[in-house]
Amino acid sequence: MGHILNIINKILAAVFITLIIALVLTGSNAIAVSKYSDTFDCDDSALAMFHYFQDLGIEATPIIGNLKMDGEAYADSNHVWLMVRSGGWEIAYDWGTPRLDRQHYEGYEISLGQLLAAVEQDRQGRDGLTSTAQ
Repeated sequence: MGHILNIINKILAAVFITLIIALVLTGSNAIAVSKYSDTFDCDDSALAMFHYFQDLGIEATPIIGNLKMDGEAYADSNHVWLMVRSGGWEIAYDWGTPRLDRQHYEGYEISLGQLLAAVEQDRQGRDGLTSTAQ
């Protein structure tokens, strides 16, 4: 029985990876999130995706970093996305789309509480990510 479950898990992981690659290549969003605006930015997108994956029972961790820098310091972070774990794989999601570029696999884990604080600070007119990275 364990052998059959192992085969099923491998098949599901292969299907998951194939879907992600197809989404990346076609530029499609896997998850419907609002577009960037003055009131909806990357921390809002990350929170929406977090809740989406949480509802599916899939582990997701917010990651903060700077996509324009290699080896950035924590304080240089200016963007947040998710690292999603499923079927033994980790896939970065940013703005509802799986990301396979190296830069999305650098950064620093933050807690859900830190992400919520960044969203709230944005609502109060302060830069939530800047203060989260401090």
